[in-house]
Amino acid sequence: MSKLEKEVYIDMSDVVRMKGKSVEEAINSALEVLKASRDDVEIKVISEGEQGVLGVFGGKDAEVEVRLKLSVAEEAKNVLQDLLDKAGHIAQVYLIEDTDSRVLLEIKADNPATVIGKDGTTLAAFQYLTSIIANKNKQNRKRIEIDCGGYKQKQTKRIEKIALETADEVEVSGKEIELPPMTAKERRIVHTAISNRKTVTSHSVGEGNNRRVVIAPKK
Repeated sequence: MSKLEKEVYIDMSDVVRMKGKSVEEAINSALEVLKASRDDVEIKVISEGEQGVLGVFGGKDAEVEVRLKLSVAEEAKNVLQDLLDKAGHIAQVYLIEDTDSRVLLEIKADNPATVIGKDGTTLAAFQYLTSIIANKNKQNRKRIEIDCGGYKQKQTKRIEKIALETADEVEVSGKEIELPPMTAKERRIVHTAISNRKTVTSHSVGEGNNRRVVIAPKK
């Protein structure tokens, strides 16, 4: 096949633009370049081509763009980096962990406080948006977790400390103590922190944003 019949443009290692006499021919040529099957790629038809006079003269090649499908972790990393860039943050995203059920990303930023936001609200928004976009149309959805400057690790230790100190107080007083409203993740941290205590137990009460943990003596 001559250059006039087929042209290939490789923009990145995972994206190929290919021309051919037909859409099918262009797709197959792109798959050869990427060394991939149809299940591994996303195909965008740029032009279906035009048949020339008498099937020969003045025709126009079909053109397609074929992109390798990214994993949830790769997609999440790219999505988060794009969100940060568009929000004007000087930051870099790193993939820390990728398991069958979870992806952990870490943000290194010039100004972590602006990425985290008050009480972690901005960081939570980034995590929510990244999770929604990265898991879209994926068969194996994963939980996306994002940290910045060790903020979540520090928060976990802070909540664990509150849980343990409260448990000590309940042991001494023999009376249950109700903690302030917490998110589902924060409540899980409390439950886990005191799960091995022999004299106290915990349970959640309330609804919605007012849901909180009660630490009480074991009966």
